[in-house]
Amino acid sequence: MKKHFLLFFLDDFHQGAMNHLIHFVGFTVLGYGLGKPSLFLIILSPFIMESGHIYNYLTGRHKELAIKIIPLQLLAWVIFVGIGYLIANFFGY
Repeated sequence: MKKHFLLFFLDDFHQGAMNHLIHFVGFTVLGYGLGKPSLFLIILSPFIMESGHIYNYLTGRHKELAIKIIPLQLLAWVIFVGIGYLIANFFGY
């Protein structure tokens, strides 16, 4: 039975020790960027995390869907950071 796109993304697409390690580093950079605050680190963090998915793609895991998900996820991060930036400016941070 084929998994729904969102369930695949939340489960199978985030498997693998290297992907977990790279995501940990990316979330660490994101947390530091939010705590510092550093817009550069906040923007850099999704690219670090996506490199875990790119690693899985290059090693042959989930090749058929990775090529579709990676650009959508980067777009979602751009929107997320943009909204956060607007909210921060609204509140004067």
